This record gives sequence, structure tokens and C-alpha cells, in this order.
Amino acid sequence: MASAAPAAKPDDFVAQLEAANLHPLWDRFRTITPVRPQAADPPFLWRWRDIEPFTERAVSEVPINDVERRALILVNPAFGGDTVTTSNLIGAFTVLDPGDRARPHRHTFAAIRFATRAAGAATIVNGRRCEMQDGDLILTPPMCWHGHINESDHRIVWFDAANIPLVRTLDANFFEPGDPSSNQFWQVDDGDEKLWAESGLAGADAAPAPAHSPKYRYPGEAARRLLAALPAGTDGARTLRYTNPATGGAVMPALDCYAVRLPSGKPTRPRRVTCNMICLVVSGSGQSSVGEHTFRWTQNDVFSIPHWNFVSHTASGGDADLFIVSDRSAFERLDLFREEYQ
Repeated sequence: MASAAPAAKPDDFVAQLEAANLHPLWDRFRTITPVRPQAADPPFLWRWRDIEPFTERAVSEVPINDVERRALILVNPAFGGDTVTTSNLIGAFTVLDPGDRARPHRHTFAAIRFATRAAGAATIVNGRRCEMQDGDLILTPPMCWHGHINESDHRIVWFDAANIPLVRTLDANFFEPGDPSSNQFWQVDDGDEKLWAESGLAGADAAPAPAHSPKYRYPGEAARRLLAALPAGTDGARTLRYTNPATGGAVMPALDCYAVRLPSGKPTRPRRVTCNMICLVVSGSGQSSVGEHTFRWTQNDVFSIPHWNFVSHTASGGDADLFIVSDRSAFERLDLFREEYQ
């Protein structure tokens, strides 16, 4: 009677599976199904005092007519030189001198502009002129034609954010340049933006809203009034969400924006969420603890909050305001959003 063939060793079996382009779940279960999210990037702080000299150099050394945008992107070194601020998101500062026009274009990724020192600038979005005043939020939703112009007599800077890394990961980006010589693009007024200028009111016969907000400009003055009136939330801060007036949800399917007012000297309750955030310091000073890191910040500084890190903020010397852009709405649509408080 013939003897049975010796059983294959487990390592030999795995090697044979891999050679056949198969992977055994039991061999790598913990690798592909970790027990909790683990951000690849630590939080990072970019100080405005370090950025500002580079904005001045960019104006003198980079003619606006030679480039698509004169913007400085905030890069976390944890991503090995890739152009990423935190997972799924980039933040940046754009600078325009008097008379500059940032040529029109459109693209698949969603972007926003937050006016830091932008009074006198305007962003044209889908044929609407959106003036930029202190603290204004301007949306440029996916595949909406947009361009920027500085018609003031002074240099202008604003904060940008976009979900470029997410769209690149999905390999879903399309980009279409506009005609930089077309003067007609810039000769518009606020157009349909007037239809969404009054809070809580909408035309009864308005067409069905797109996935993104039909309102593109959210005035900073209105946000400041509401922050002053809001009660403190669960974490101790006053927080407002910029919403789509047609649905009450996030302003865009993959970008979500918030304004936060921190009370002086009172740390917010530590909280962590599955989404990623970029924080711009709009006013005041203070510090934030993100995971094991603590940063002191002041006006126009920017810091990242990678997903699933406990974070607490404390204003010092008076209240402080933060503007936060996140990918929360994408996580909500995928049923992946989760939060915890300490």
C-alpha cells in the first residue's frame, strides 16, 4: 500500500497561493482589518509668520499669467513629499497682487476659499460674482467654472482647501482649462446668488437643487453674528455648520465646513472623529492638543487634525475663532462617520 504524500507546510501553501494570485485571509486578517483607524500622519502646524515671506516672494517671482494658480500648499512631511496636508485634503494660501486675474478653469475636486485678507477680491463661480470680504466662505463645487480677480489697490491673500488627495486616490479627476483671454467671463454680477441671499427663504418654484449647495457665498459677517448667539455645544465650544440651504446638509458631498468660537481659558472636551480636519485660526490665540501633540497658535496659523485623534482646544487672552474644513460629509455618505468624547 502506497504511503500518503507528506502534507504541505503552511508556508509552502501560502507561497503557492500567492503564485496563483490568491491571498489567504487567515494569513493577513489583522493587516487588512485593523481594530481601529490609524492615521499615517501626525498633526502638523504651519505658522503664518513662516508662510507670509513666501507669499511675497511668490508675487515677485511667479507671474500670474504663467501659472494656473499662485498658491502655496501646506504639506505634511509624513506623506513622503506627496502634496497632501492630511488624508483626503489639502490646504493652501493664494496670493494676488492688484490687477491679477487667476485664469478660469473647472475640475472634479471640490474646493473652498476662506477670506483672510481678501477684501477687494472676487471669485467668479458659474457666472456669479462672489465678492470677498473678511471671513467670507466661497464655494467652488465640482465642475463649476471659476476664476479669481483682485480689483483692489492692495495685495490679497486667502485660505484654500480642496479634496484633491481623495479624488487622486479614486483616480476620478477631470480638469478643463478656460480661455485666459476671455474678458466676458469676468463681466458678471452676483446673478443667481441673489436667490439664496436671505436665510430661511427660497423661491417656491426653484429648480431641484444639485448635490452641492446652490449658495456659493457665505458672508463672514453673518457667521460672526450667529457664533455670538449660539449656546455652547457638548464640547464647550460654539460651533456652526455651513449648510446647503436646500437640504440642510453639508455644503458639498465631500467637503464640510464649520466655524468655531472657543471661550477664553476653558479647554474643550476632548473628542475624536473618523474624518480629517484642517483648522485655520481666524482670530485670537491659544493652543490645541491633538493626540500626543500640543500646538500654540495665533491668527492665520493652520494646523491639521488627522482622523481618530482626540483633540481639545483652548483660547487664551480672550475668545478665539477657528474655521474648519473636513471630509466629514464623505464619511457620512459612506456610513463611516463615528465620534467619541473622553
